[in-house]
Amino acid sequence: MRPEKYLLILAAAAALLAQQGDQAIYQHYAPIDITGNWVSIVTEDWSQRMIMPSKGDYTSIPLNAAGKKVADAWDPAHDAPAAGEACRAYAAPALLRVPGRLRISWQDNGNTLKLEADAGQQTRLLQFAGKEPQGEAGFQGYSAASWDYAGGFDPARVGAPPAVRPNGPNGGGGGGGGNGRGNVNAPATKPQGGALKVVTTHLKPGYIRKNGVPYSKDTVLTEYFNVHKDTDGTEWLIVTNIVHDPAYLAVDYITSSNFRRESDGSKWRPKTCTAQ
Repeated sequence: MRPEKYLLILAAAAALLAQQGDQAIYQHYAPIDITGNWVSIVTEDWSQRMIMPSKGDYTSIPLNAAGKKVADAWDPAHDAPAAGEACRAYAAPALLRVPGRLRISWQDNGNTLKLEADAGQQTRLLQFAGKEPQGEAGFQGYSAASWDYAGGFDPARVGAPPAVRPNGPNGGGGGGGGNGRGNVNAPATKPQGGALKVVTTHLKPGYIRKNGVPYSKDTVLTEYFNVHKDTDGTEWLIVTNIVHDPAYLAVDYITSSNFRRESDGSKWRPKTCTAQ
């Protein structure tokens, strides 16, 4: 079959999928599967993540002078549940650093990934086709998601809608990706791997660390979700977090959080936010 005819058949199949109410478009073109149940394995900053850090402990966080001033003035009484601020340290820039479990699933006809954390009973919506809200900011902010493809896959060549493509409205590029287009005569018809990129804005000020280390309303959180499987079959979700805050950070704060896949949700134990 000639390549031109082959591409026409693929485009027609993608168009048919789009006609079905855009059902599962982003799910259909997912290069990795991050859905399911995951438990955090703390391999970085153990003493600050597993034990309540003391006031003034901003080890490894590149705070500027303004950030240090805020952190040094932290008063835990202001974060009491009665004040409605106990979830400051469970906001998006810090949530995946809090030890606990994640539950991730598709919703909205495959346009949104729902990420639930049992720590603080928090929920984030990673939206492939949403729009940043104009109302009040929140601790989980607005998260715009896009796929970064590897292995020469190009959604444009199989008729995917522009929004699914790496350079579509939600952006692209970055960790785990790749922009090779493969062999012209043998285009990849499905993703060959890649990563999920998430950019979170519209954030209410909160903490990077539970002891009052701050981030401001101008913070932009960029995350790359990657999946890795060991030779023994153990599956890992590795999330690289890049916190950019011109108000309180001298440079970007970059961390990597590891989660191991669990077979089911039997160990799911939601807990409310705590200030200590």
